[in-house]
Amino acid sequence: MTASFSERIGAKPVPAILQLDAMDDALRNSLWNFIYTIGDSHVTGSTRWIEIAKSLAIHVRKSPVDEVARIYNHEAKTWVKEFFTKSKWHVQYDILEHLVKNAARFRGDFRFADAASAANAVLEEERSGYRFIGGQLAPISSQIELDEIAQGIQQTENAGLAGANEHLRKAVELLSDKPVPDYRNSIKESISAIESIAKVIGDDNSSGLKGALDELSKKTKIHGSLSEGFKKLYGYTSDEGGIRHAITSDEQQSPGFDEAKYMLVSCSAFANYLISKARTSGIL
Repeated sequence: MTASFSERIGAKPVPAILQLDAMDDALRNSLWNFIYTIGDSHVTGSTRWIEIAKSLAIHVRKSPVDEVARIYNHEAKTWVKEFFTKSKWHVQYDILEHLVKNAARFRGDFRFADAASAANAVLEEERSGYRFIGGQLAPISSQIELDEIAQGIQQTENAGLAGANEHLRKAVELLSDKPVPDYRNSIKESISAIESIAKVIGDDNSSGLKGALDELSKKTKIHGSLSEGFKKLYGYTSDEGGIRHAITSDEQQSPGFDEAKYMLVSCSAFANYLISKARTSGIL
């Protein structure tokens, strides 16, 4: 997916990498569609929605169970849907977690492992910051990491580092793209942001990230371990032809979300570090 004009000029934010403290309509609707697969039944006389409503009333909503004990199945479905759609985002996750944990009770052919896997596919596609891990919903990122990325984008823009800013925005866009995120190229864009910064504030004629960081270290003191670490990451993401690729020793294995997110967070943090050091030294 190509960034829109509004995104390229910064008038419209790039897509959020993960949703941690909110749900957009796409995530909310997709989760309801998943919940519908648990409750839906083509068997005449099914009371599955009634059982789901009663369970939610008792264990999640903590409301009198007789609200749903004497209603028809289709009315119970409406009750569940209204409870889900009108609840706050964290309660919606409570509902999802309860239904996935008890999926086998509501649908005999839907084991917990299958339900959790199916729910995780929806959560990943819609950029939720949560996954089923070890039997319950758990965060897969932190607000600190997301703030570091946002700061990196803002700092490069404020410092007039247009190239680095574009690389970081593109890395977020590729990582967040639907329906198929481009993890390989997101990694490439993340490390390219660091190379761009180092060349602009170090030496534009230097060769690669190693040369740029070496030149930059002559102008301002950069922590040696950090510099060496990013030189290795740069080499780790480059092949013999200079085309960045997967962070893996196995050419048959493609990078995933974890690798791409790690690179984006790390490169954003290092970008913030380099800009701070450059400003302290009067380079920016």
